[in-house]
Amino acid sequence: MKILIDAHIFDDKFQGTRTYLKGLYEALIPVAKDWEFFFVANDVENLEKEFGKHSNVHYIQYKSSNKYYRLLVDLPKIIKANKIDFAHYQYISPFIKNCKTIITTHDILFKENRFKKYFPLKYRLINGFLFKISAKKADVLLTVSEYSKEKISQFYNLPLKEIYVTPNAVSDDFVCNNKGSILKRYKLGKYILYVSRVEPRKNHIALLKAYTELKLWEQGYKLVFIGVEDIVSEELENYKQKFQKEFTENVLWLEGIPYDELKCFYQDCELFVFPSFAEGFGIPPLEALAMNKKVLCSNATAMQDFNFPESLSFSPKNIEELTEKLSDILTKNIDCSVLNTELNSRYNWNNIANNFYQLINANNE
Repeated sequence: MKILIDAHIFDDKFQGTRTYLKGLYEALIPVAKDWEFFFVANDVENLEKEFGKHSNVHYIQYKSSNKYYRLLVDLPKIIKANKIDFAHYQYISPFIKNCKTIITTHDILFKENRFKKYFPLKYRLINGFLFKISAKKADVLLTVSEYSKEKISQFYNLPLKEIYVTPNAVSDDFVCNNKGSILKRYKLGKYILYVSRVEPRKNHIALLKAYTELKLWEQGYKLVFIGVEDIVSEELENYKQKFQKEFTENVLWLEGIPYDELKCFYQDCELFVFPSFAEGFGIPPLEALAMNKKVLCSNATAMQDFNFPESLSFSPKNIEELTEKLSDILTKNIDCSVLNTELNSRYNWNNIANNFYQLINANNE
């Protein structure tokens, strides 16, 4: 069987869909030896670095980086020329369907009234239309959490049994080989970490407010945020300005951090906090647990799937609860290894890849 993977996300900034494709296909290639894989992107050299050289793996370059040219012209031509059986897309498939399609719709949070304010109107109108028609015409429809599965079924009027969950997981290479290196480089001692794009939905301000309320800089704790600023929040900017004196030396805002360095930020932190209002999945808390770090995680939307104990979870709307639990977790000797073992058994790329392999083969008969 020949499967095409639209891998244009590897040409762009780092985000969850990239982690998903990397983890899934890195585990799948050794398993599906009877498949031929065709990865397509603009930067094929980077793709080869990501997935390596294999006899059954091919890398194809897009003619254009334009989204609509890719969907209208490039992909149909590549599929036809290579006699592709299945093509795997994230959210949106081409308008011309000339092979079976696999769609992974990670989330449709923008369809919920309570979250609409976090997404621009243009995004909701255009992607709302494209996501829905792509999901409905998919031969295999996937998502990454039970929460997203229920919402896709609800808003797109699709039977739950026709939506399959292939979650994210933490890669085996998620280890830091240079422990302590970033402490010197960034002049850090003890610090609390949050890894995520910066936008209102991610709720950075809640962690800042809890940090300020506890005056944690007086206890020697710094706060490190890693992630590109996608959507500017006036509330967040005003709060940063209000406490500029306290934050200048104690709060770091970083972006463009290399993967190997990012892993070391996880390894060396005292605590990882994830206060997001809404997620289709939310891989960073699992990455922190994989490093045996203490984790304090939002219990909203897809994060409910993780079943964190009450002492390690909180409502992202309740800053008082976050502040109280943040103070508590920093003073207690909490061992998260049992939770890590439990979640690793559920979110394991080898198991996910095997299930995916069986699912696609069953739909190819």
